[in-house]
Amino acid sequence: MRQTQKNCEEEKVVVHGVVFMLRGMLREKLKRLFGKNKVSYSKIHIKEPRYIITFPSFKKISELDVKYPLLEPFVYAHIKWDPSKKSLVYNVIEPELNEHEKEILETIKKDLLEIIDVELSSIRKGGKTFEYIQESIQRIIKDEELDVLPETYVKIVYYIYRDFVGFNEIEGLLHDPYIEDIGCPGLNIPVFVVHRKFGSIETNIVFKDAGYLNNFVIKLAERCGRYISYAKPLLDGSLPDGSRVQATLAKDVTTKGPTFTIRKFRVEPLSPIDLINMKTASAEMMAYIWLMIESKMSALICGGVSTGKTTFLNVMSMFIPPEDKVVSIEDTRELNLPHENWIPAVSRIGFGVPDASGKRYGEVTLFELLKESFRQNPDYVIVGEVRGKEAYVMFQGMASGHSSLGTIHAGSVEDVIKRLETPPIELSASLIETLDFIVIMVHAKEKGKSARRVKGIEEIESIDPKTGSAHTLRVFDWIPSSDQFSEHLEESYLLRRIAFTKGVPYEKIVEELKNRVNVLKWMQKFGVNDFREVKGIVDLYYKDPSIIMEWVKKDVPPFKTKARKAKKLMESPTGLKILNT
Repeated sequence: MRQTQKNCEEEKVVVHGVVFMLRGMLREKLKRLFGKNKVSYSKIHIKEPRYIITFPSFKKISELDVKYPLLEPFVYAHIKWDPSKKSLVYNVIEPELNEHEKEILETIKKDLLEIIDVELSSIRKGGKTFEYIQESIQRIIKDEELDVLPETYVKIVYYIYRDFVGFNEIEGLLHDPYIEDIGCPGLNIPVFVVHRKFGSIETNIVFKDAGYLNNFVIKLAERCGRYISYAKPLLDGSLPDGSRVQATLAKDVTTKGPTFTIRKFRVEPLSPIDLINMKTASAEMMAYIWLMIESKMSALICGGVSTGKTTFLNVMSMFIPPEDKVVSIEDTRELNLPHENWIPAVSRIGFGVPDASGKRYGEVTLFELLKESFRQNPDYVIVGEVRGKEAYVMFQGMASGHSSLGTIHAGSVEDVIKRLETPPIELSASLIETLDFIVIMVHAKEKGKSARRVKGIEEIESIDPKTGSAHTLRVFDWIPSSDQFSEHLEESYLLRRIAFTKGVPYEKIVEELKNRVNVLKWMQKFGVNDFREVKGIVDLYYKDPSIIMEWVKKDVPPFKTKARKAKKLMESPTGLKILNT
C-alpha cells in the first residue's frame, strides 16, 4: 500500500515536471510569436536644425563652452576649452552603444548589405529610400529574431543612416554651418576642422584602423564619381552637394597613411551685403565693382590659399546684368551663380594610358572648354582658376571684346604679372594690358581666425613691353590698424574711361557710383542679405533705377523679393505703387 502511494507520488512529480517543461516551451513559443517580434517601432526622422545657431558672448576664449545640434536628435557639437592642450577642442557627440547593441548593429549591417537593392545616396533626394531602409531593418530584426528595444532601435537606425547613406564619423561635421574645411592628416591623428568663428580646431574623431580609413577614402571617391587606387592614389573631385574633395590613398605617397580634405560648398552663396557685413569689403568697393562689371571690365582676383578668392568671384558675378550670357569654366564645380542665362562647364579627366601628347582618351581640359566657350558668344567668361595655357585663350578673348573674370594664386599685382609672363602661361605685355583691374585678397588672421579682407584693388593702366612691369593705380586700400578701407577714386583711370566710352561727363559717373553706394547701404540697413533678394534688387536697378532710388530716398524697407517678386516688379511699370499698397 505504501509502495503504491509512493509510486503515485513519483508519477505526480514526473507529470508536474513535464507540464512545467511544456508550459516553458509554450511560453517561449508565444513570446517568439507575439512578443519581441511584434514590438512596434516608430518612424525615425533625421534632420538639420531649422533655427539660427548663435554663440554666447565671452571675454576670454578659455571661458567658451557651447553645445549645439548638428543632426537632431542624434548628433551635437560641443566646443570647449581644453586646459591640458591649452586650446579649443571640437567634440562630436553621438548616441552611445553598449557591447550588445554593437553586436546587433553588426548583424544588421551584414544582412543589410545582402538585401539592399537601391542606391543609398539617393536618400538626400527624398525620404522614400530612408523609409525603405527602416522597413529592411525591421524585417532583419524579425528574421534574425533579435531582441531590440525601441530605444536601441532608434540608435541602430541612426548608425545605419550614418554609415550607409552618410559619411561615417564625419557626417555630423558636414552638417555644421560654421565649418569650412574638414581634414584628416592620416592614421591615428585627430581630424581637424576650420571653424568660421574659431579657426582651426582639433576634433575627437580619430581613424585608428588603416583598412577602415582606406575604405572610407574609396567611399569618398565613389561619391565623387571618381576612381582611386594604389596605382592612381590621388583624388580631386566634388561630392553631390558641391563640396570639394582632395584625398590620397597610398601610404608611400602620404607617409602617415590615407588622407582627405573636404572644402564645404555653400548651398546659399554669400551676397555683396554679406561681404560688407563681414568687413571683407566696403560698400564703396562693392559699388565700384558693380559699375565695372556693368561696363564689361575684365578682372582677376588674386591671393593665397583659402583667402576667399572663389567666394569673392561668385559675389562679383551677381552684378552681371540679367540679360547677359555667362559661361563658367572650372576644374571642380564651386561657383553658384543666381543667373538664368548661365552655362556652367567642368573639365573631365580621361581614361586609360596617356598618348604621346600626355592626353588620355575622353579627357576634356580647361583649355578646350575655354576655346569652345568663346564660340558660344558669351558676354562674360568666368574661369575658376587661371594657371596654365588656358590663360592665353582667356586673354585672347579679352582682346577680342569678351569680358572675363577669374582667380589666380598670387600675393600681389607684381606676382600676378610675373605669373602671366613666365612659363607655363607666357603672355605678351600687349595681351596682359587687356586686363582692367586686379582684386587682392588676404586672410587677415589678426582680425579673426577666419577673417578675409580685400587688401586692395588696382587698375592696370599699361604694361612696359621692355621690362614687363605694370603701371597701376591703387583705387582702394585696406588699413590693418583700423580695419577700415581707404579709397582713391579721384585717381581712377577706369572711371574716366567709362565716362569717355558712354559719352557722359565724369561727374555723372561719380554721381552714379554714389547712388549705388547708397543702394548697398540701404540694403544693409534693412537686412537684405539673401543672395536672391540682392540679385533681384540689382536686376531691378538695371531695368529701372528710379524705382530703387525712390525707395532709398524715402528710407522704406524693400520687398523680400526671393527672385519671383523681383521678376514681378521688373515686369511692372508701377513697382512703387505695389510697394505702397
